[in-house]
Amino acid sequence: MSIRQNFPTTPPSLVLDFANSKTLDPRITFSRTTTATRVNELGLIETVSADVARFDHEYDASTGAIKSLGLLIEESRVNYEIYTEDPTQWTIANMIPTGNSITLPTGEVSTTIEYRGETTDPNSKLIRPLPTNAGVVAGETWCFSIFLKAGTEDTVNINLTNNTATEGVRVNSFNMLTGEDSGIVEFGGTTNGEFNAVSYPNEWWRISIRSTYSLNAPGQQTLIRLKGFSNQVTETTSFSAWGAQLEKAPFPTSYIPNGTDSTATRNPDNVSMEGDNFSDWYNQSEGTFLLKSAMANPGNGQNQFLIRASNNTYSNAVGIFDGGNGTASISVTVDGLFQGLTGSINTVQKNSLFVVCSAYKFNDLALTLNSNLIAVDDSAPIPTDLNRFDIGKDHANATANGLDAGTISQIVYYPTRLSNDQLQNLTK
Repeated sequence: MSIRQNFPTTPPSLVLDFANSKTLDPRITFSRTTTATRVNELGLIETVSADVARFDHEYDASTGAIKSLGLLIEESRVNYEIYTEDPTQWTIANMIPTGNSITLPTGEVSTTIEYRGETTDPNSKLIRPLPTNAGVVAGETWCFSIFLKAGTEDTVNINLTNNTATEGVRVNSFNMLTGEDSGIVEFGGTTNGEFNAVSYPNEWWRISIRSTYSLNAPGQQTLIRLKGFSNQVTETTSFSAWGAQLEKAPFPTSYIPNGTDSTATRNPDNVSMEGDNFSDWYNQSEGTFLLKSAMANPGNGQNQFLIRASNNTYSNAVGIFDGGNGTASISVTVDGLFQGLTGSINTVQKNSLFVVCSAYKFNDLALTLNSNLIAVDDSAPIPTDLNRFDIGKDHANATANGLDAGTISQIVYYPTRLSNDQLQNLTK
């Protein structure tokens, strides 16, 4: 077979190159009823207005490079921390502000976020952000995140516990210069502990720590402690903390600022194409989708729709979704009955780019992932009354089956069923 035969000769009828264009196609309808944040082209945290799409970026501390990730889509989340950017409102033990000028993760400058040890007595030196309305029900998973920056001290301990500190998780000796840590410790029946650290410009880290509680509790506490106890450090030891966030979820989402004494909510991103904006490029009888994406929470046990063409009653649909538990699927639903196919996606990692192609035609489906043909089906019918296209969400249910969080780098659609060899080459 010639090289030419291994690649499509039919041009795509839709190309949405979010990572490179950093714009929305005018045929797309976008909404989000609250403000939200993103990482901008400088690697800094930036707040955008309601109904403004977010094109996210990633900072590489080793090179200083900023990488464009594409369109950021997230579910609704609540930040249970209050006064998230103002440590003067938090509980501070044996530490006082230095008054030094510190460049924030937003690029702004603050003189109130760096603290140093006040005394050399044996009591703990710590900074404790303040959660509100954060009671725990047994079995719930919570995630605490915060931005940290080294001062004269580079090592801290990080805790997420119930309000009596009898159950929770902690990380000992997180190094704010290198991002290294000594591992997570679960105690008091807590399970599912996890810790992550992501670098930002100006020597900041956003750290996150996760806990699944086994018992009910009236509240939680989140704290950063200097090397555990103050008798291990001098009174002038300092570090900075900013942007506290506590979410009832297994992983952190984009930063949700909160300058009040109650919770703050970021509403979901909604992205769709309807009517002529859909029918101009979609072929009802056969076609191929190519998707480049990264997911914050792949294989989470729940269906997460990435892209989906459907009718307004949701009874008929064609699309791609993460089927949970390590599977990817081409979703083909006819008269309310799922007739698609699934294949293993165990190679997909959190926040890592993957490429998937799904091809459909009457009794002729195929799914490829990262150049591997992972599933075929020669017995599935195809619906032909589709009239809309949803990105990162199932429009039929506003609270379920959407993308938990992730970025869509590129969507390409060919109005023909490409060959299996072509699908594999497109996803290399």
